[in-house]
Amino acid sequence: MGEKKYVMGNFAITRGAVESGVQVAAGYPGTPSTEILEGFAEYQGIHAEWSCNEKVALEVALGASLSNVRSMAVMKHNGTNVSTDLLMHLNFTGISGGLVVISADDPAGHSSQNEEDSRILVHTYANLPVFDPSNAIEAKSMVKDAYELSEKTEMCFILRPVMRVCHSRAVIPFEDYDEASFPKAQWRDDRDRYIMSGVEVPELGGIKRPQARHRWLNNKYKELQELFEGSPYNHVEDGEGNIGLVGCGIGYTYIKEAAGMLGKKYPILKLCTLPIPKKKILGFLQDKEKVIVFEELEPVVENLIKQLCQENRIPMEVLGRSGFYPPDGELTAQMVLDAVKKADPEVKVIEEFQPRKIDIEIPVRTRTQCVGCSYRSLLYNVKRIARRYKGIVFGDIGCHDAGSFKPLELQSTIYCMGASVGMATGAFFAGEKRPVFSIIGDSTFFHLGLNGLINASYQNGKQVVVLCDNATTAMTGFQPHAGSGINLYGESAKKVDLNKFGEAIGVSVHHVDPYDNKRTYETLKEAVQEEGVSLVISSRACYLKGSREGIKFFEPREVHVDQERCNGCMVCINDFGCPALIYEADNKKVHIDELTCVHCAMCAVVCKRGAIS
Repeated sequence: MGEKKYVMGNFAITRGAVESGVQVAAGYPGTPSTEILEGFAEYQGIHAEWSCNEKVALEVALGASLSNVRSMAVMKHNGTNVSTDLLMHLNFTGISGGLVVISADDPAGHSSQNEEDSRILVHTYANLPVFDPSNAIEAKSMVKDAYELSEKTEMCFILRPVMRVCHSRAVIPFEDYDEASFPKAQWRDDRDRYIMSGVEVPELGGIKRPQARHRWLNNKYKELQELFEGSPYNHVEDGEGNIGLVGCGIGYTYIKEAAGMLGKKYPILKLCTLPIPKKKILGFLQDKEKVIVFEELEPVVENLIKQLCQENRIPMEVLGRSGFYPPDGELTAQMVLDAVKKADPEVKVIEEFQPRKIDIEIPVRTRTQCVGCSYRSLLYNVKRIARRYKGIVFGDIGCHDAGSFKPLELQSTIYCMGASVGMATGAFFAGEKRPVFSIIGDSTFFHLGLNGLINASYQNGKQVVVLCDNATTAMTGFQPHAGSGINLYGESAKKVDLNKFGEAIGVSVHHVDPYDNKRTYETLKEAVQEEGVSLVISSRACYLKGSREGIKFFEPREVHVDQERCNGCMVCINDFGCPALIYEADNKKVHIDELTCVHCAMCAVVCKRGAIS
């Protein structure tokens, strides 16, 4: 007999996979999906790993699937982009053991450098079936159904939870399962499927295999359409009037939240699968003059319904993300209310969401590193060198990317994982006369930075690559990577030697302790004057993680600001940016906040007037 637990949506997804008999799970950390893979660490007998990147994670999961066991690949929307090359092959070949890919979206970009609707990639482009959960309970149920259907159809299934589903909490039933009943690994050769090459298929008139498998995929798509007509995740709720509301995934949840504030009960169609159930939708559209489609984030279902109306010559007004309500940003219950009122001006709203009014001005939260972080002194010295030599600094993703914002404003770019090194190479070969720098973290380096550095060396470019090595994936919660020396379970693992790697590909390698300001500056100065590619490795453990573990980073030393010497120039704040340094507008002086200061004393070298000592 199972039990019920109050858990995060991500852990509900994990539990659904465990109860389904998943034997291999792989992924790369990224909010909002991170906790899904971490949850597997509690279960013995399941191989779970933080792979170097999402494409590798999907390769691991696919290899397990073709070995006839159930597997899962976990990633956020950005990572799904990385895995696309493989995704556009396995959709043609199909799978063996059930394979589910989690592609978690982040509408409004709460923890991402962009907002993106991965349904377009995994469904519209790859023609793979998608479950779009409306809540955490449904997400778990969908995972279990996805594995059954994956094996029934020989197709990889996608679960697309958005951030509000991933990070919501609910009471989830933890059902019992029998590990002995789960299938064991058993490879069966099927070269006609698994070897994707442009060879002819005589039994199909000599067409090439890619076309033959594409034909197979198109036929499977029709099968899925029929399958989803009876899906419990798509249903109609009766209401009054000729205006219908369509809720897709979390959009349905927002409709139900707003419904209690409307003085009218509208007909509702819940759609949580792709392909869409055309017959069910056509039945819902009868006697309707207009429907409003609520979905995250692009008008995917809206456009499919419009196409359906056109094909069936239905004079229907289909409204949604294409301009009826905002085409960007995250859905809210208030957006639902506003859209319904716009479509039906006579409707009465019983209660509206009103933001609480406050009389104080709330300061804008600044992106920054933790107090005591070694990245701060590193970025400070990179800024000094970049300013001295009028250099351009290409940034990457990680804790260090806070240096792109005020007060430092050092990095000039932040794009996708690993892009900094390649972009710096491009700037150099474009003829840029100024020195080019790239800043990249160790986890990002193992993710997709390796190829960029190898290419920079191979092409005989010139740049200074600053590798921020803190032996963890700190930004997403201290997940290990290939340079950490441990795996997901905290067990000892092989560790990549960054110095040897740099030497092996022929770049000049330097190693610095970022807490040593003088030596760090001199090393960066030396590197920028070298020919070719220089790799400056800044190695220190993450301060936040390490301080919890009792690691000693420096000899604590209390420092103070001499108010007589301080002239309020704010160089210490603008160039160093430690949150413990506070500028007081009243007396135009800087002081140190003792509540946040960790006594690293790194700021003492910043003030040229000697006011900090």
